[in-house]
Amino acid sequence: MMKSTNTITNHFFKNQIHFLKENFNITDHELFQKFSIAVERFCYFVLEMDKLIDGEYDLGEQYKNHDNKIYHLISNHQKALQLLWDVFPADHQFWKDLDETNFRYYEILIKEKWVSKERSVLNIDDFKEYAIAKHCLAYIPIKGLCYLFEAKVESEKLEEVFTKIFLGMQMNDDIEDFNNDLINYQWTYAHSRVQEIMEENNIQENQDLDKFRERVLYVSGVGEELIGYCKESFLSAKELSKEYHLTALENWLNETLSIICENEKLVLELLQMNSDASHS
Repeated sequence: MMKSTNTITNHFFKNQIHFLKENFNITDHELFQKFSIAVERFCYFVLEMDKLIDGEYDLGEQYKNHDNKIYHLISNHQKALQLLWDVFPADHQFWKDLDETNFRYYEILIKEKWVSKERSVLNIDDFKEYAIAKHCLAYIPIKGLCYLFEAKVESEKLEEVFTKIFLGMQMNDDIEDFNNDLINYQWTYAHSRVQEIMEENNIQENQDLDKFRERVLYVSGVGEELIGYCKESFLSAKELSKEYHLTALENWLNETLSIICENEKLVLELLQMNSDASHS
């Protein structure tokens, strides 16, 4: 069974400031702490809003358990903005950056629903657009810290590292969540590639076989190809992190890559077993 990277992924978003801190000369620790808390609260809001939009909230169950998640997400958003207003003046470029990035993020969420409804053919450029836009709000901590403190490595290079991470992260999510996404009517690049394989080879879906399309994903070699893309993206991010002396981020990438490589090895072993069985 493939190992999940969900815990590691959540760790990344909750610790963005920690990963970036060593790149900046922090001269005002109170200001840094205020911005850090604002980012943490904003991150909570975005992650929970994403679940709300995806229909993952069981409001009746939340009411029964006295767990008002909608209130908590709004409260965290409000408190994040209050902190940010203390950090950046109303006319600061930061607010324009945040507004533009918010628009980009929620626009891709709307497009995601449309693509899932249409089940259109997706190419690698479509995937990259989606993967980057789906994680674009994580660029905001970089921009904010660059406005507040002197940076050792400029914003563009830090964003390049994050971009590589987003590509690897999204591809890995699409692989791990392949079957669940199908059940939840969420169409991804991985699904599109499998659909193409089935049409090219005139493969009809067998309803009697559990997770039929996921089987096609791996037997066809597409799964191996996508895991390779994911691995290369994370490796590239790791090399850049090492070059820019982002030690904490490099350590996180090492941990992530160890799981990716383990999953890759498992897939290759299963493919070999399948090949041996077909020739016996």
